[in-house]
Amino acid sequence: MASRISSFEVILIILALVLVAAGVFLIIDSREPVRHTEVMEQRLRELRQLKTVSQTYRSVIYVEEKNFWRGNKMLLFTLEYNVTAGVDFSKGLEIRELPNEVIQVRMPTAEIFTSDADETSINQMFLREQPFLNPIRMGDYMPQIIAQGEANRQAALDSGILSHAESNARLAVMRVLKLGKFDNIVFSSPPGTVSGEASDG
Repeated sequence: MASRISSFEVILIILALVLVAAGVFLIIDSREPVRHTEVMEQRLRELRQLKTVSQTYRSVIYVEEKNFWRGNKMLLFTLEYNVTAGVDFSKGLEIRELPNEVIQVRMPTAEIFTSDADETSINQMFLREQPFLNPIRMGDYMPQIIAQGEANRQAALDSGILSHAESNARLAVMRVLKLGKFDNIVFSSPPGTVSGEASDG
């Protein structure tokens, strides 16, 4: 059983974006004639995975084993999972200059980066074991932890985490481009997707 205890949290890497902008201006001021959009595209690609959404789930893990000879054992505890999503700019980010000073951006689709258990959040609620004959071991509950991580990943997908991750990534890219004095920005879908174009308005 899992319940989301915090809605998606926007994590825009402000420091990284400032570094991107700084790198852009440094290269623009160099002697080599480099297009501004090429510089920005290169800097954003160097960020690689930009995590833009994080969700936290608290799950209940229950383990029970009945053994006539060695004795029964039961374990009940809660555990928090962190599911993060974003866009990996190293997978084909494109920034193109179109006529009428339009900047077209094509990003990879958003993806889930992690669905990991936070071991420091374990809260034991009930324990029964035979310490010498049939103790609780990690192998007893690890399959449940892994399975619950997959369940939470699916719950995040069902809640629309990828669409939020993509929206936040677009916002981050627009902020970088606006630092470079580009205002007319449109986003196009990656090859193979069915969604239409979107702009910053």
